Amino acid sequence: MAVRSDRLLRAGVALWLLALTVVGILVCLDPVRRSVTPVFHLAAERWWARRPLYSDPRGFHYLPQFALLFAPFHALPLPLGDLLWRALSVAAVLAGCRSLARRAMEDDADRATRVLGLALVLSIWPCLGAVRNGQTNLAFGGLLVLAAGLLAAEDWTAAAAVLVLLVAVKPLGLVVVLLAPWGYPRMWARLAVGLALLAAIPFVFAPPGYVVAQYRDAAVHIASWSATNEQRFADLASLLRRIGVPPAPSAATAARAAFGVATLALWIVAARRRPEPKRALTLALLSAAYLLLFNPMTEKNTYAIAAPAMGVAAGWTFAAGTEGGKRWFGWLLAGTLLTIGVLPELVHRIDPGFGLWWDPLAMTAVAGAMVVRILRRRDSSPAAPLTAAE
Repeated sequence: MAVRSDRLLRAGVALWLLALTVVGILVCLDPVRRSVTPVFHLAAERWWARRPLYSDPRGFHYLPQFALLFAPFHALPLPLGDLLWRALSVAAVLAGCRSLARRAMEDDADRATRVLGLALVLSIWPCLGAVRNGQTNLAFGGLLVLAAGLLAAEDWTAAAAVLVLLVAVKPLGLVVVLLAPWGYPRMWARLAVGLALLAAIPFVFAPPGYVVAQYRDAAVHIASWSATNEQRFADLASLLRRIGVPPAPSAATAARAAFGVATLALWIVAARRRPEPKRALTLALLSAAYLLLFNPMTEKNTYAIAAPAMGVAAGWTFAAGTEGGKRWFGWLLAGTLLTIGVLPELVHRIDPGFGLWWDPLAMTAVAGAMVVRILRRRDSSPAAPLTAAE
């Protein structure tokens, strides 16, 4: 017997709240153990003291704006600020999945509930590490699907605000910002204004000389990581190193550029072929896949940025039946989410580095399936034409 949609949704919400509660207890017992938030607190402290944010080359990998973004949490006593940061990150996932699930099944509330329930049940497993550590990946994944839901609803200004917030949360958000207007022409001006405001905000809170110096240090710091070949990352280059064909730094950089152009081309094709909200969901999936496979600093917990979008896509496929396309894609997404989240822990003693090669391998399979679906399938209902006056 099929599980009722409302029960499925309650189970999904309960899983996330249980994870947040358990992590909350652990954080209260020891706020700094298995947590990256001390890096965020240090950045906020350094900002207000006008000290360099990037003096530790292995620490703060964000734009200066994130030091300001985290400042309210830093101002709260430990562990309250850290608990609130994690709670808001989980809330972003729940809100983003809800927004996109409702768009996926606007005419069927029960199916929309089923999509959301499936999305929450499936997406939590790759996100548990990010919840535990308080990483920005969780907030990024939630904001990504929230932006997709707003784009599908044609709420352009709110969508632009969320996309700009993505950049403040992680510099990787620039990839989504650069892709989005090619499918949503009305976003060009809004995103340009939003990015200009984002760049200007630090000057409101610090002397110009200090802000300019932090921008310069940020550019040098982030660029320095593009040539990393450490074995603790889980991008496509890590997979190639595992099978004995390590790419040269110059080749890896060229591949990122080439596949970035290919991702843009695929997105343009998909945007012209797909109606909403499939168009917006495709943007989230494509950008997440590119970021995970070609970001040289992709860690195991970074896969949390794709989990909410993949969960919604899998839930949509299963809930929609024949209307949602072939179920094999849903099974592929569900299997990827479960194995990325669970398998590395199960086989850790046998192969401690299992996730560093399995995760990019599984994501490569998902990316390949997406390419096939975009190039071979054309939806029965045509997408709206893309014009500047859309």
